[in-house]
Amino acid sequence: MVRLVASITTVGKKMTKTSEFQVSYGQMKPVQAVAAQAEAPLYAAIDAMVAPLSSDEYAFIAKDSGERHVLSHHVLQTLDQCREFRPIDEHVARVVSVVPGLTQQDRIRKGLEGLAAAGLLVRDSDFLDRLKRAPEATSRTLHAIYIRACDRPQQLKKLLDSLANYERKFRVARSVVLLDDSTDARSQDQNRDLLREFARAVGNPVSYFGPSERQRLRERLLKAVPGSGKSLEWLLDRGPRTRRPGGGRSWNIALLLSAGRMFAMLDEDFRFPLRRLQEVRAGLEPNPSVAASARFFRRLEDALSAGEEESSDPFESHLAVCGAQLGCVLGLEGYGLERQSLRGINLGRLEHLRGDAQILYSLNGTCGSSGTESALWLYQLDAESRADLWADREAYLRNIEAQSLWYGWLRPKPATQAYFTPFMFDNRELLPCTNPDGRGEDGLASAATKYCREASLVMHLPSVIGHAQESARKRSEITMAAHTPRFNHFLREHVSGQVGSARASDPGRRLHLLAETTADLAASSDSALENSLQEYLGYIRADIVERLQNQFELLADAPVYWQADVRSIVRNNGNALLKHGAPRLADWPETFDAKQCVDAARAELQDIAQAWRDWPALWNAARELGDRLVSGL
Repeated sequence: MVRLVASITTVGKKMTKTSEFQVSYGQMKPVQAVAAQAEAPLYAAIDAMVAPLSSDEYAFIAKDSGERHVLSHHVLQTLDQCREFRPIDEHVARVVSVVPGLTQQDRIRKGLEGLAAAGLLVRDSDFLDRLKRAPEATSRTLHAIYIRACDRPQQLKKLLDSLANYERKFRVARSVVLLDDSTDARSQDQNRDLLREFARAVGNPVSYFGPSERQRLRERLLKAVPGSGKSLEWLLDRGPRTRRPGGGRSWNIALLLSAGRMFAMLDEDFRFPLRRLQEVRAGLEPNPSVAASARFFRRLEDALSAGEEESSDPFESHLAVCGAQLGCVLGLEGYGLERQSLRGINLGRLEHLRGDAQILYSLNGTCGSSGTESALWLYQLDAESRADLWADREAYLRNIEAQSLWYGWLRPKPATQAYFTPFMFDNRELLPCTNPDGRGEDGLASAATKYCREASLVMHLPSVIGHAQESARKRSEITMAAHTPRFNHFLREHVSGQVGSARASDPGRRLHLLAETTADLAASSDSALENSLQEYLGYIRADIVERLQNQFELLADAPVYWQADVRSIVRNNGNALLKHGAPRLADWPETFDAKQCVDAARAELQDIAQAWRDWPALWNAARELGDRLVSGL
């Protein structure tokens, strides 16, 4: 056994006390479980950048504080075994397990305690104390409820009826703005009439926003921001450059009409009340790897009525969270972060938990119909949700259509980005516009928000809102085929890859930089842009193959019908991955060759780049105009 002395020295600050312990090397053993009392404090090694100084010394620079240390190779290895929040006894056991023959555990313990004293191991209570913030002095108010509608009056009627019941129940009369993107004149007339009936029934102030109102909004903003005409046409209206239907137009209009304020957004096929399952637990979920849960039902009506109705006003519940700093939310009832919930989590995975991080979007889950085109996510569920999915063959064949389900979180969960439409928006400072064309506008908007407001978060609440589409959809055919994402998904990946590269504090300036990086991608050569599309499709499909193969290997006792479908999905995505065809995205015709795909991508990248350049001026003009922007529209 070789006896080594490991020392710690702080660089640029006061010297830390030297820590010594024995380290031996040999064959690795499995980690031995060490019993730890529930009240024992948890410790985790801090995240840091490491650079070699010599053959046995390393500079260790803490990412959060910038504090610098010089560590020996052996201390660095020891810290590497202590990345997860665990009691000291468990860390000792881990160190012992990788150093066979070590018997002096007391010296190991003292060495780890020295690392904790030097600040290289963080105690759970210290981590939680850093997050806390004083309660906010002022409350937030809701500007309006915006409803996106498009040629489905029967769905809108059901939503308005359910919203009317809520407004009566809580004795409120919030402003409601209907953003009508219908192309059929009859649908527009019906939607306008339904809104008037709602106003007469409950007394809420209402506004209708259709084609003529969009045109007048464009004219007012063009007068305020000369030279923005092309962007305004593309962002807000079904002009000649608009190629596909999508919710992004109404999204952008809502951002302008509410600039400087908070608002809620609903789609016409949503339904109240909000509900929650009995399994919902209090306390924040800190682990970013925890996925949403799913439960499946025989009929849509069963899914819509699952769980218990929320007893509190959902708009007020979301206002208590959206717009607040995370450290303030932790003081709310049901949102506390218990130290035991940190157990086993790598401290580096908790970088999103910052006390000063502002929550810009809050979201509900869904009960009823899934909001996704594909049900590929069904093959990566947690164990309990999986058991419900494949209970028997008949249930499985019904459930893979994702038509009658409950999907949401069992605890409040903060996240860096959202992938579907938020319920509440904090638009008091600039939120970026999104692509008005096609599906996936919500995930793109969230990625652009993270780029512009890097310290921000979204919050998933453990509540679900009803979602009942006008007809059942056959999702399994899309699920089983080779996955072909949409242009907005490609663009979201591009934006997410840029997060962290900007340095400006002003979100408008950041959005200008994002516009330039996007324009730079659009200006690449045909071959380079084709390669970018091919690489993206290859990455997406390879990731699906890898994830599902891992699932398949881990679930050897899964039902044969589940296994057969997983094989088909893996095979179809693998074949598409190996085939060098045109890099077509789902929004484009199947007849497109490589050159047409490149031309389409270039044109769309140029459109969104120009819109991002113009958006800060448009948003600021809308905020300055305030209610005058919509008066007389």
